[in-house]
Amino acid sequence: MVEKVLARRTSVDLMFGGTDITENIRPYLLSLVYTDDTDDLADDLKIVVQDRDGVWQEKWLTEAVEAAAGGKLSINATIKPENWKKAGKLKTGAFELDSVDASGPPATVTISSASLAFSSDLRQTKKSKVWKNCKLSGIASEIAAGGGMTCLYESKTNPSYDRVEQTRQSDIAFLRKLCQDAGISIKVTDGKLVLYDQAEYEAKPPVLTIAKGAKGGYIKYKLHSGSADTQYAKCRVRYMDPHTGKCIEGTAEDSSVSGDQCLEVTAKVGSVGEAQTLAKKHLRLHNKLAKTAVFTLPGDVGLVAGVTVQLKGWGGWDGKYIVTQAVHTVGSGGYTTQIKIRKVLDY
Repeated sequence: MVEKVLARRTSVDLMFGGTDITENIRPYLLSLVYTDDTDDLADDLKIVVQDRDGVWQEKWLTEAVEAAAGGKLSINATIKPENWKKAGKLKTGAFELDSVDASGPPATVTISSASLAFSSDLRQTKKSKVWKNCKLSGIASEIAAGGGMTCLYESKTNPSYDRVEQTRQSDIAFLRKLCQDAGISIKVTDGKLVLYDQAEYEAKPPVLTIAKGAKGGYIKYKLHSGSADTQYAKCRVRYMDPHTGKCIEGTAEDSSVSGDQCLEVTAKVGSVGEAQTLAKKHLRLHNKLAKTAVFTLPGDVGLVAGVTVQLKGWGGWDGKYIVTQAVHTVGSGGYTTQIKIRKVLDY
């Protein structure tokens, strides 16, 4: 008896403002694109519907357009593959409606949303404040609470500050700069402000091996190697302690980079060990894009930003990579996942 092979299909569930609109939107839905990104502050969700009868533009989106002006409408989506080799579903988390655009012919409406809307006070309101005797995690928690979010701090490094000034900066711009100086990544997702160390994510085992050739399972690919003059062979962090007059110094090296280019960083540190840790983080920040790639694959709900994959049979690009961006697209062409990846550094 021949086993019946069921056709693969992918459905999408949608919630607008806490109301399930899946059945209402299904006859109109042209595409859904969900972008999950580690290197950008916010994820985004874009929905495109056909509007030949003017139903969306003239009636159903009146409330949505008004909500977009105030950034108050919540959107949730769930991608549900059926009859695929890999079971499971992908929940996007909560997004805020950011904009609504109508165009034609043919008449379409595009609904764009972000995990942190551009209209958010955290992005737009400039503030001046002096923060004293605090840690990075404490600053992040206070800023998150002010934006109606929770804070998830996922880094073993937690810098402390005797005094740091926020001068005519939005809360997010201020926090982002602190994170950059500390070598920590930051993003907003599903109502959470997340601070994390990408090196800790890189240590996780690969969820997928992409082999070159017919059995690789990919649709298309693009490989890239960065210019050597953008790489540093080492990084040195220095701090002159005003109380003791002593210089605290720590270095880190990247053995894969030739030459003697040294990245010099001045930052407050309390010990040589702390200086070395920070030197590693800054070296990683500058050297992490030496080898990158983009793969488009059949839809895979397990491919999200922050997981790792293994490349095999690609010559100089072989090795372990971290997914920096995953774009899940459901539309007339089916369900695909495009991943942007960069090679994991060994320090």
